[in-house]
Amino acid sequence: MELFLRNRSLKLQLLFSCLVSLAGTWLAWAYAGRRAGLICGLICLAISAIGLALAWWRLQRINHLIERIDMALHDEASLNMNDMHEGELSLLAHQIDKTFNKLTVVNTKLLHERQSLADSLADISHQLRTPMTSLGLELELMRKSNDTDDLRRRVRHSQQLVDRMQWLIESLLRLARIDAGVITLAHSDVSVEKLMRDVILPFEISLDLQNISLELDVEEGLHFKGDAAWSCEALRNILKNCIEHTPPQGTITISAKQDPIACRISIVDTGPGFTSEDLPHIFERFYRGRSHTSTGAGSGANSSPNGSSSGDSNTSPSASPESPVNPSGVGIGLSLAQALIHAQDGTIRASNRRDAQGSVCGARFDVSFYRNVV
Repeated sequence: MELFLRNRSLKLQLLFSCLVSLAGTWLAWAYAGRRAGLICGLICLAISAIGLALAWWRLQRINHLIERIDMALHDEASLNMNDMHEGELSLLAHQIDKTFNKLTVVNTKLLHERQSLADSLADISHQLRTPMTSLGLELELMRKSNDTDDLRRRVRHSQQLVDRMQWLIESLLRLARIDAGVITLAHSDVSVEKLMRDVILPFEISLDLQNISLELDVEEGLHFKGDAAWSCEALRNILKNCIEHTPPQGTITISAKQDPIACRISIVDTGPGFTSEDLPHIFERFYRGRSHTSTGAGSGANSSPNGSSSGDSNTSPSASPESPVNPSGVGIGLSLAQALIHAQDGTIRASNRRDAQGSVCGARFDVSFYRNVV
């Protein structure tokens, strides 16, 4: 009733109905007599009553809609307009329902992003704290040491720690730029043969020192549409992961072929592959694979410099397995590779390589770069 009395349009409607009824009754009384005036007055009153009843019913529906929205906004119930009948008010209710559902999805996404940001900041803090603590200890030991050889060794180690922090920060900046959509990617013909040479070049010495064979099987004349520099960065992260998890005397095979749709590149190693627990999380940022070992053998999730589980870029340092530079699972390299490939509308998939008996005998990464925009 309060909503009814406060409604200005209803007051105007009631006033207009009364004026029309009085005017009609007076005219009928004046020109057709008393009986006609009474009949006209009753008809006008009936029409006014019906109009007010319909207005009351509409206000009740509006009030019901307002109550539902208020309850939904206070998380007391979900907004459901399925019981609304056809009509203009029903159309409005369903539009409100769709808007509310969209806002709910956006709110859930924002909460998820905020939680992801908090988790990422915690991971970044942890990853930077470890080398910084080691660096502080090294500087303290250097201050107390008088042995020249020991000082040189600690200086090298300190430089590796600094390099690792620099690599981590640069990788995070790349990921942040990709997430923000501020990276400008070229869209030109990329020669796969030249791309593979650029990818392999920084690792030739590392492959030789670790006695790992690299087999290259690339068809001539392959090309795709993309950004050569960022594609090289992505493939280097994948190759680095394979090198770090392939034991001595092992083999890494890179093959590339082309079909009418895409150029497909495969990188396969002879490490122990991925565990079933790791495989769904291979490309997750900061994920630490369970399959990595302290010696760096075996393919793990998101490897980082030398035997860790966070692949690195071509600027990452090399560290011995026993060195604290060896980060046991930063989890950025493969995530960065995936982001760079997806930014070019490409695809990447990780799986286990199996022998004829079905046993896991290595890790496999399949990358597809499309020849044209699809």
